[in-house]
Parts: sequence; structure tokens; C-alpha cells
Amino acid sequence: MTYPIALVGEAWGEEEERQRIPFVGPSGKLLNSLLKSAGINRHECFLTNVFNLKPKPTNDIANLCGPRSEAIPNRPPVGNKKYIRAEYAPELDRLDRELEEANPNIIVCLGGTAAWAVLGSSQITKVRGTVAVTSRGVKAIATYHPAAVLRQWELRATTIYDLIKARRESADRAFNRPQRQIWIEPS
Repeated sequence: MTYPIALVGEAWGEEEERQRIPFVGPSGKLLNSLLKSAGINRHECFLTNVFNLKPKPTNDIANLCGPRSEAIPNRPPVGNKKYIRAEYAPELDRLDRELEEANPNIIVCLGGTAAWAVLGSSQITKVRGTVAVTSRGVKAIATYHPAAVLRQWELRATTIYDLIKARRESADRAFNRPQRQIWIEPS
């Protein structure tokens, strides 16, 4: 089945691990609200995570990291000198297969880890809101993860605007730059 929008999160939380479904816990409830505010129907989206597992012992992506010598080859750090260990490479392969099968017009990277996996950059504050093209030729946009919005409510409006942009871009597969004209008053 083809989906206009694929939403990619980081990893399972407690509720997601229990149900084995992405975005069913507190972040999922907020995501539903954000999507509704942006005019997106969740049921028309493909939802997944970079890691379909809950990082243990605490729900922190750092638990999947190790030194560069143990890292997935040819992958940048997911954070400040944090490298995902090679044992988790099959999760990235699964993500690639799922996204290829979903065949979205645009991928929405929810948070830094998703941006790292899809766009190669985990610096969410620098890449969010910009439509880019992945190495596979699919449009992608990064925005804040709902868990971040739960911690910093002031990110809510920005996240909704990014999702509105994603909805607009999901209309087709083409990467269309807006036409602009710059007029300068002669001196």
C-alpha cells in the first residue's frame, strides 16, 4: 500500500513496547492532536520508528550507543560523539525496507534520531522545517518529536507548521521549489 506521508519516530516507549505498535503512548496521543491541527489524517499515514525496540535499561537512545570502533560503518554520530552500535544495523535495514514498501511522497522525521537515520543529520534545530531529498530520491522534512513537545510546549506551534508543510508536500512526489521574484527599488 502506498501512503502519502510516512512518520518516523525514534524508538518504542513503554506502551509501544507492550502493544508493539508505534505512537500509542503519551507521545502518540500528542501526535494525534498535532496531526489533526495540521489537517492530516493519521490513518492515511505510515507510522514506524528507527528502532522497533525500547532502549534498555532506561528509555534513552544513548543505551544503543558505543564508541566509534563499535559503530555502524559509514554512519555519523547520532549525537555528541554517540555512535549507534553495529548490532543495531538490522533495524536501519528494516526501516529502509518499510519506507520502500510504504512508498510515501514525503517522510516526516520526528526528532533527531529519525533525522539521523533518514537525512544523515541529528541536529534537529538546524534541519527542521526544510524539505530535503533523501539518497533514495524521496522528499523528507524533519520536525520535533512529540516527546520533545511534551517537555517544551512552546515547540508545538512550530511542529504544527512543519506538519502543515509536510501535508502540502505530500500531494505529489515531485520536489518543487517555490517560484520567487525579488524586486529591488532602483536608486
